[in-house]
Amino acid sequence: DVGGIMKKKFVLLSLLACIFLVGCTPIQEMTLLEIIDIGTNRTVEVYNKYRKGYKYNLPKGLDVVDNSEYNEVIESRDYVYYLYVDAVSYYNKVIEKYEENSKAHVSMQINYQDKYGYLEINQLDEEKYFIEIMYNYAKIEVIVKKRDINVAVYDSLSVLASVKFNDDVLKTLLDEEISQFQEVQFDIFETVTTVDSQYLQAVEDEKEEQEDIHDSDLID
Repeated sequence: DVGGIMKKKFVLLSLLACIFLVGCTPIQEMTLLEIIDIGTNRTVEVYNKYRKGYKYNLPKGLDVVDNSEYNEVIESRDYVYYLYVDAVSYYNKVIEKYEENSKAHVSMQINYQDKYGYLEINQLDEEKYFIEIMYNYAKIEVIVKKRDINVAVYDSLSVLASVKFNDDVLKTLLDEEISQFQEVQFDIFETVTTVDSQYLQAVEDEKEEQEDIHDSDLID
């Protein structure tokens, strides 16, 4: 019958789409190279976050909890991501080569068409890993457990690859608000040591405070 034929076609198309997009392989089982390949080849048609001079798409499961134009704090259920958008470097078409770090847990360049960046992951202790991923003139930093590295890289690249700049708006902003750009300027082309990442240190301190408060409540 017609209904049965349509159902079979739908199932077939779904399977083909699954194979084409991610090969039906769970993110956790992919290599980082496979995740990067998927992320950089993705075409974004829907945007849900609009800022001055740029917009991007935030995947489900992530929420913006704070933003200051070019810096954003994004939370998942377990982690806090810090997003930097370098509109000045984008507008001036700054290009700097990333030098791979042999001492890092992971260190690699990311290049796709006219976009470029890097992924560097450093181990903090037995459980925690510090991820720095820069792509498309934006950067995300996050600390995660080893088992969540793949998901964090996937989600981060989904955000970074979706960033789309508005040249006309940026020109106006650069003319009128150059002081603001100077205040939020951050060198996304350089990785930072874990102690130099003031934001991530603040996140860790806040988490410890919340845990102490929670433990205190339990005792009371």
